Amino acid sequence: MIEVEPIGWWNTGFPVLVLAFLALVMPRVLLRRGTRSQGEVAVTIWASAGVLLIVGAVVFGAVYAARGVGVWAAWVEAPGAVSWFFLRLSALAAMLWAPVLALVWFAMAQGVEKRRGEDQFKGR
Repeated sequence: MIEVEPIGWWNTGFPVLVLAFLALVMPRVLLRRGTRSQGEVAVTIWASAGVLLIVGAVVFGAVYAARGVGVWAAWVEAPGAVSWFFLRLSALAAMLWAPVLALVWFAMAQGVEKRRGEDQFKGR
């Protein structure tokens, strides 16, 4: 079975940086440009969070596999347990990328309100 490695650059720092970068970029790519809907922003952020959890599990699995841990063999033997192991690592990493995603949400929500205010000023 796979065991948690001590905190280090490759098994913690690198995946967290990748996920934080994706937390910055993904919502901006997924959200329709010029939207005036806070609901659309919220759905995009929550969808990004779900995708980031799954991508995080894959990134952690790839890092462990690159370090010589038999991830694929362990997954074939116990797919549920191994998937849960990497999803749990991804959820722990969310403590670091989730605030980044929250700030992106805040900035996008401000953009929506700015566009709504401009529309109101122009009489639309």
